Amino acid sequence: MARLIVSAKGSPLFGNFLMSVSVSSNEGVPTTGLKPANFQVAQLASLNHASAEARVVSKATESPAGFYILELQHGSQPALPAGSYVFAVAVTHGSDHGQTVADGDIPK
Repeated sequence: MARLIVSAKGSPLFGNFLMSVSVSSNEGVPTTGLKPANFQVAQLASLNHASAEARVVSKATESPAGFYILELQHGSQPALPAGSYVFAVAVTHGSDHGQTVADGDIPK
């Protein structure tokens, strides 16, 4: 089992988020070919929310190598209100694993 280096940032999209995620090996080599099932995303906190809510990754688009745009299905709310949000992002590729905390804002 090896460690994956993961970094991520949320970007607002019509009351929801896209997650921009970079995944590489411990040596800095881009991790390519990942699919939605390789990613786990949970909304951890917002202005009125402080418990983990799993968010389903419906699509993972890779470009360039090792960089992914994740489309998330809406969670318990059809559209998220304006504010700051914190997410957990975990990646599994075979026996390799990595995780990070990401944030994003939905503007007023």
